[in-house]
Amino acid sequence: MASIMRELNTNLAASKRPITEMMDGERTYKMRDGSEIEVSEEQVRRIWDACDDPERVALRLPIYVSTDTSGETSAWKVEGRVEAAVVAKLLGKKIHREGYLRLYYPDLGELKRLIPDCYIVVFSL
Repeated sequence: MASIMRELNTNLAASKRPITEMMDGERTYKMRDGSEIEVSEEQVRRIWDACDDPERVALRLPIYVSTDTSGETSAWKVEGRVEAAVVAKLLGKKIHREGYLRLYYPDLGELKRLIPDCYIVVFSL
């Protein structure tokens, strides 16, 4: 099972880039496979506008959205104080537990529409 999960997660970023750097011009991040993802100014601006000043300093892109197997139904989650707060603002959702936001398939579709190059889906157990 672990090897299957590793194969599913080959799309992870090699490193995350601060949103402050992306606002200053270089709007890319590298993937583990060596490819580079370019993020549009519109997507970075959308996230920037959703953040308050402390979040702007702390947020690094891409945001990871992982499978959430803790409930009775299939879902997704965003973990991390800043990441969960920013995604909640983008989607107009409430956070019920700091650092954790549960998403469902329609939420994931909306996130893809809003910031397609700024998040990565991670498969976990």
